Amino acid sequence: MEKSVNQSKNGDKTFTLNDAWLAGILGSAMDAIITVDEQQRILLFNTAAEKMFRCEAVAVLGETLDRFIPSRHRESHLKHVRTFGETKVTQRQMGQLRPVSGLRANGEEFPIEASISQIEIEDRRLFTVIIRDITEKKRMESQFLRVQRMESIGTLAGGIAHDLNNVLSPILTATELLQMRTADESVLRLLNIIQSNALRGGEMIRQVLSFARGVEGDYVLLQPNHLVKEIIKILSETFPKNIEIGFSLAPGLWHVNGDTTQLHQVLMNLCVNARDSMPDGGKLRIETDNIVIDDHYVRMNVEAKPGNYVRLLVQDDGFGMAPEVLEKIFDPFFTTKKPGQGTGLGLSTVAGIMRSHGGFINVYSEQGKGSRFTIYLPANLIAEPEEQKVSRPDLPFGNGETILVVDDEESIREVAKETLVTFGYNVITANDGTEALDRFAAHRDEIRLVITDMMMPYMDGPTMIRALKKMDSEVRVIATSGLKTNSHQAEVSQLGVGRFLTKPYTAETLLRAIASMLAEE
Repeated sequence: MEKSVNQSKNGDKTFTLNDAWLAGILGSAMDAIITVDEQQRILLFNTAAEKMFRCEAVAVLGETLDRFIPSRHRESHLKHVRTFGETKVTQRQMGQLRPVSGLRANGEEFPIEASISQIEIEDRRLFTVIIRDITEKKRMESQFLRVQRMESIGTLAGGIAHDLNNVLSPILTATELLQMRTADESVLRLLNIIQSNALRGGEMIRQVLSFARGVEGDYVLLQPNHLVKEIIKILSETFPKNIEIGFSLAPGLWHVNGDTTQLHQVLMNLCVNARDSMPDGGKLRIETDNIVIDDHYVRMNVEAKPGNYVRLLVQDDGFGMAPEVLEKIFDPFFTTKKPGQGTGLGLSTVAGIMRSHGGFINVYSEQGKGSRFTIYLPANLIAEPEEQKVSRPDLPFGNGETILVVDDEESIREVAKETLVTFGYNVITANDGTEALDRFAAHRDEIRLVITDMMMPYMDGPTMIRALKKMDSEVRVIATSGLKTNSHQAEVSQLGVGRFLTKPYTAETLLRAIASMLAEE
C-alpha cells in the first residue's frame, strides 16, 4: 500500500514512501527527521521536527532549510551539502559532531547533533537529515564541568595552601622570638603588624584547605533547628535594626550528622553575606524543613543524589547577583566586595564544608530582587521515631486531566511532562508566554490547570497570566520561580494564582500542588 507522507507546495512530484509502517516510524521517531531536495526545499518534516523547531509541517513544506539554520552557519551548511553530494562523505555523525546550532521558529538558537544521508528517487537526489536536540546534554555537561573545575581548583588551592603554611610557620615563630628580645616600642609595633598579618594569612589558608579538602570535624548527631535558633539569637543582637529577621522552623525536623562549629560557620557566612547585600535594610529569612529528593529533582541538579535530606534556606531581598557572578561565587578568592572588605573565601569554605558533610548547596538570585541559598544535609533517620522513616509517601495520581506546562527551560518542561504523564495526566508544553497563549486558545476546553514560570523571555509569567485570565477568568494557575520574595508573593496574590512553587521542586511537591488545586474545583 502506497502512503503519501508530505507534499511540497511548489507543485513538484509528490514525495512518497511506499511502506505505511515506515511512515509510522517517522511519525513516532524521537529525533527530528527532515528531507530536502537539491535546492534545499523541505519535502518531509516529521512530528519530532515540529516539536523541536516549534512550527507545523504544513507551514514549512516547500520552504528552504535555511530558515532553521542561523545565518552565520548557512554558507558552511550549503558547502557541506554540496561536498556530501559529490563525495557521499560526511563528518556529521551522531554523537561525534562539532558544535552546531539550530534555529527555532521563534528565533531561539539551540545546540544540535545531526547526521545526513542521500538517496535518489525518481531521478532526484534527496538529502535526509536526522537532528537531535542536545540542549539538556549541554546543560548537564556544563554543570559537570563546573564541578570538575571546582575540584581542580580545590586540588590546586590545597597544594598552594600547604606550601604557604610552610612559609608562614617560621615567620610567626621568628616574630615571637624577636618580640621577646626587644623592648623598642617602634620595633614591637612593626613586629605586631607582621604577626597580625601572618595570623590573618594562616586563617585564609585554613579556609582554603576547608574548600579544597573539607574539614575533619567532630561529627555528632544534632538537631538543625537548635542550631538555627542560636544563629537567630546572634543575628537579632548584632545585625542592624533596619534588617528584619524572620524564620520558619519545621516541627519534627530530622536529625543530621555534622560538626556543630562548621555548620554554624556555614549559616553565619550566608547570613553575613545577606546582610552585606542589604546596606539600606531589608528582610532576611531562614527556614528549615524535611525533603525527600527524588529523580525528578536530581535531573535538575547534577550535584544532588536521591535520598532524605534536611533543607536549610537563607534568603534575602538585597540587590541580587548577575549570572556571570553566580558562576564564580564558590571560586576561592573571588569577591565582589571592595578591597579590604572580604577575602573571597567565605563561600568557597561553605562549599568545602557541605562536601565534607555529604551535602550540597543550591543558589538562585535575581538582580534587584535578592538571593536564596539552600543547603541540603543528609538526614539521619536512625535517630527518628519509626513512624518518621518514610522514604517516599504515596503520591496522588491524575485522571487524564490536561495540564499546560510553560517554562523557557526545556529540561524543566520535559522533566515536568514526564513526571505528570507517569502519574496519569495529559500534558501540553509551551516555551514562553506567547506560545502558551496559542496553546491555551487551541485547547481551552481541555486544559484544567496551567503551571508557569514567572521569569521568561518575550512574554513573562505575570503578563501571560493576565492574558489567560481575560480569556478564561476561571483558569487555575500554579506559578513557579527560583526566588520567592514578598514582591513575588504580592504579585501572585494579585494575579489570582492558586499556588506558588519554588524551583527546583520535587515530584511530590508538584503532584500534591496539582491535586490540591484540582480538588478545589
